[in-house]
Amino acid sequence: MLTDWLEALLSMLFPERCPNCRRWIDGRGWCNDCLEKIAKVRYVAVAIHRLRWLDECLTVTDYAGSIQRLIRDIKFRRVTRHAGRLSLLLDYAVPACRIKGADIVVPVPLHADRLRERGFNQTTIIFKPWAAKQGLRWEEALERIRPTIPQWELSLEERRKNSKGAFKVTRPELIDGNKILLVDDIYTSGVTMDECAKMLKKAGAAKVTGLALASGAR
Repeated sequence: MLTDWLEALLSMLFPERCPNCRRWIDGRGWCNDCLEKIAKVRYVAVAIHRLRWLDECLTVTDYAGSIQRLIRDIKFRRVTRHAGRLSLLLDYAVPACRIKGADIVVPVPLHADRLRERGFNQTTIIFKPWAAKQGLRWEEALERIRPTIPQWELSLEERRKNSKGAFKVTRPELIDGNKILLVDDIYTSGVTMDECAKMLKKAGAAKVTGLALASGAR
């Protein structure tokens, strides 16, 4: 009760600005105009991207402007409060009907060394609250078993080699026969998601749909 009162007082004293246009807002994370402009949910052409294991993939917005800044602040400056804004964007852009039929949501994992260094998986803190609101079951059923070089530094062929054999399914009993929604913060070439989907399919997944917050695909 005291916490609710304190938060209400702070919101009156220090109102938020929309991270995109910088207009004052009433605590909703974004102004309505910017939400409409930024939310660009679309399907990735998985065949054109030569993705063998991912059945389909949606991206929510472009990896540019305020979205790029918020994600970079989370990952490299540990500004975790921005995760709430990005979860709100997911709430707005991806209602449950867009991913109807998913049994389990599985995040793309970080390697244990990177997780210790950062202290959190940015995909988890962005997507897990959204999954809970949609009534979707969250399971961290993948493990990154070896460190990988950041994909943006590599050519497409190098990305495939970099990701190959980097993941394993830790809870195959949760995967077998289920439809999986595989989530990640950024989609560029789709190679990382496809490698994860490969392991999920080998563990018996009936279908693997990708969902990425931002697309940096060229």
